[in-house]
Amino acid sequence: MSREHGIFSFRKQQDKKKGQLEPLNLAAGRLDFDDVDPEIGMHLLSIYWSRQLYTAQIIYRPAFMRDMACEGPYFSKLLLNAIFFVVSKHCPRPELRSDPNDITTAGWKFRQRFTQLLRDCFDKSEITTIQALLIMSNALFSRCDERSLSWLYAGNAFNMFIDLGLHVLPAVDSIPAEELEIRKRVLWGAYLIDKIQCLFQGRPPLLSHVNLKASMDFLDDYDELEPFQDITYMAIKPQGVVPSLNVSLLTKLCELTTIVERILREIYSESRELNLVHRASISQDIKSQLRTWRESLPHQLDYLSFPNQAVLLPQSACLLALFNVLIILVHRPLITGGHGGVINSATAHESVNACTAAANQIVQILHDYSQQFSLSTAPYMLSYATYISATIHARIVAQKGSNSTVFQSLVLCRNILVEHRRLYAAAGKARENLDKLISHLGISAEENERSGGSVQCFTGESVILEESANNTTELGLTDRALEFGSPLMNLELSDLDLEAIAQGFQVDVESHSFWHSLGV
Repeated sequence: MSREHGIFSFRKQQDKKKGQLEPLNLAAGRLDFDDVDPEIGMHLLSIYWSRQLYTAQIIYRPAFMRDMACEGPYFSKLLLNAIFFVVSKHCPRPELRSDPNDITTAGWKFRQRFTQLLRDCFDKSEITTIQALLIMSNALFSRCDERSLSWLYAGNAFNMFIDLGLHVLPAVDSIPAEELEIRKRVLWGAYLIDKIQCLFQGRPPLLSHVNLKASMDFLDDYDELEPFQDITYMAIKPQGVVPSLNVSLLTKLCELTTIVERILREIYSESRELNLVHRASISQDIKSQLRTWRESLPHQLDYLSFPNQAVLLPQSACLLALFNVLIILVHRPLITGGHGGVINSATAHESVNACTAAANQIVQILHDYSQQFSLSTAPYMLSYATYISATIHARIVAQKGSNSTVFQSLVLCRNILVEHRRLYAAAGKARENLDKLISHLGISAEENERSGGSVQCFTGESVILEESANNTTELGLTDRALEFGSPLMNLELSDLDLEAIAQGFQVDVESHSFWHSLGV
């Protein structure tokens, strides 16, 4: 049998398993939910498969669900409880909370169970332990803002990853297709989580792409056309039946995170040469790589460029937002010049324009997202992009004042970060960092807590935000203010004082650590 025919048969076999075995095993009571009510357990798993992109894909669902029924090697209670903890904050059931009225206490019993089980798993390298540690690491940062523990869990997972030799895939014909697919998912899932967490936390990457021996061609593409489930996204406008496009999203995210690694290692690493000429050369090469990536993005994933061929999905919005974050990170160092503060006027002006355009496009993504889904339940990636966008808007507002359109974007971004504190403690830290930046730049800001909501005031202008509000007008999202491509959004930058703008960014240089200024 040819290799191609074998892969085709494998795909068809997995399609049947996923479509038939899960409900049959559930009905027969064979699925091990570790004493959790099966109905609640399946609901939490459904949230996980529909919501998590890079963390969900580290688990190969057909093998996990099959082994959940037969105590197989690709299922463990440790991994199950990590999944339950990650998604419990998106489940409205009060019985999952330690305090029924406090969503931040959702799933704490799963975390306690995870910690208990980890004592028996920590001294042996296993795929399910790697998956569990990485999933929990991601949640501990974004949800709990427990940065040190998050980093330690990830580090131990990566050590196990290397210990098992998972960073190098065997020859395609030397192992069964299912095992190859599982190892490939773990490999790229670990790589993605490493780069995303390094970006979020402002730490140097641990896994290097050059040491990974694996293609991005995934064998099982069942998830590509599986209908998108808007569970937990609080859809505002029904989209009908649309494909989830998970495999395309995963592949393009893998490609984009290889660029993330280059940015972290070649632009922001403290061991790299920091003179302006070298920095500009590296940046130019990475900018070209980003352009190529965007041009190769399938039309159905790029609703901004191809609105008639694409459907806005939460994860495609995250992908486009991350792309714009990287545009900002590549251009931002070129604004300040070298350590001597020497600024190339043409380069600085181009970079200010590029950063502002990318920050505006992130705001556009937030606006469009709010028309389809609730921003209050958006993935943390959008929260992070909101923060990065706001750091650009703040610098421009310091020059343009509170009457500029970009000021509205700054207020919007801050309001979103305030709203996201409900689900993500890291968003609260981002808002604190943003307020410090606003104060440093001399922009008047104050916050007065009120019963049932809060008021954010910048230079005399206020926007009221209710904690539980889903209404986009309460977040400051209006079609007129945020219509991308309108004269309001096409900010004229020719009259900006580039020296003053550079000084506004100089706070990053003076901190002697990009990691502190980038990490939220």
